[in-house]
Amino acid sequence: MHISKECYLCIYNQVFKITERLNLDDEKASEVLRVGAQILSKYDLTYMPPVIAADVYKKISEILGIEDLFEKEKKEAIKEALKFKEILEKRIKKSKDPLFDAAKISVAGNVIDLGVHQEYNLEKEIKNIFEMKFFKNDFKEFREKLKNAKTLCYLADNAGENVFDEIFIKEIKLFNPEIQVFYFVRGKPIINDVTLKDLEGLEIWDLAEVVDSGVPTPGFCIPFANKKAKDIFQTSDLVISKGMGNFECLFGECEREVFYFYKVKCNVVARASKSKLGEYMIYKGEK
Repeated sequence: MHISKECYLCIYNQVFKITERLNLDDEKASEVLRVGAQILSKYDLTYMPPVIAADVYKKISEILGIEDLFEKEKKEAIKEALKFKEILEKRIKKSKDPLFDAAKISVAGNVIDLGVHQEYNLEKEIKNIFEMKFFKNDFKEFREKLKNAKTLCYLADNAGENVFDEIFIKEIKLFNPEIQVFYFVRGKPIINDVTLKDLEGLEIWDLAEVVDSGVPTPGFCIPFANKKAKDIFQTSDLVISKGMGNFECLFGECEREVFYFYKVKCNVVARASKSKLGEYMIYKGEK
């Protein structure tokens, strides 16, 4: 998915928010903002938004000498998500359709996005999970394909969201005990996307093979992936893509079927999805 005119302003606004969040003095903030503008000016409309964002954030990290600009926020997001995990798992046990309700939980977790939104209300999102309506709902087809699938490539998104992915993956493995799940994370810190380090001590290691994809972009951009990740992505029976960043990198760009699970959080993705802002999606992307 190529960048649109709104994306330039969105990324630049993210740069400005960083200067505020880190309480940079005017001189350092000016340097960061000017560099951000310079990088944005290099890219025309043929590039994907996550590729441009990765370049911008890399330079900001270098200027500030901070490798992981959102380390604190990621830890807090995971801690907050864990507060709801037991409650949600109890609800799932009483569900008439635990697989679908677990999918809802996973999609609801996609509200955690510090790239698009600097603030989010996870508790509010949690309250409405089981009444969630999907603007596009290809879950029935996903369920059918899951029955006989041997391998699943699950593209993770933001830190904190991974806790809700664990609930969904548990139900996937109960539905199909033979399936092997590969859980892809980013190759290095980028915004609040989840990395290997962020998952230390969490249950996901017992549920799936966690794979460092090698990508430095806030989305699974295939050209940047390492060989192992590319091979698994291309050969897996099923692919789940969580979040907008992965959607932006893959929709219309990859040569395979992908099931996109996400919340529409910007007008650019809304147009690409043929949906509306704020809608929830389980969307099968064709080959």
